[in-house]
Amino acid sequence: MKSSAMRVFKLKKSAKKSRTIVNGLSPIEVEIMQVIWRDGKVTVRAVHEELLENGYIPYTTIMAAMNNLSLKGILKQNRENKAYVYSAAISNTKVANQIIDSVIDRILGGSKNPILRHLLKIKDEAELEELLKLKEKL
Repeated sequence: MKSSAMRVFKLKKSAKKSRTIVNGLSPIEVEIMQVIWRDGKVTVRAVHEELLENGYIPYTTIMAAMNNLSLKGILKQNRENKAYVYSAAISNTKVANQIIDSVIDRILGGSKNPILRHLLKIKDEAELEELLKLKEKL
């Protein structure tokens, strides 16, 4: 089984409505997005040179992955001089929020308690109830 991170993104608006996809981001797509979220605007060459530090990846593989991310609406692609410059169309925070929402809806049946317990390292129901009471006071 292939290991991959879950992906939840708004696709570009179609003629009638926008869609959300939930699927696996390939490891190379994750690496590309990390570079772009950190650096902002980048060229394929800049991403390729950085990813070469982790091992050889063909330039055309990076170019194809970035083009696919652009077609999915995850990256913005602008032509500057003779090269395409890419930037994120969606923030890493928004991606994380959409992934968490998807996990809550699709895997946990809408229950946020397991996520809260995990994030806050809450060990039992009493601690969770105490936290929720505190939230109500705020």
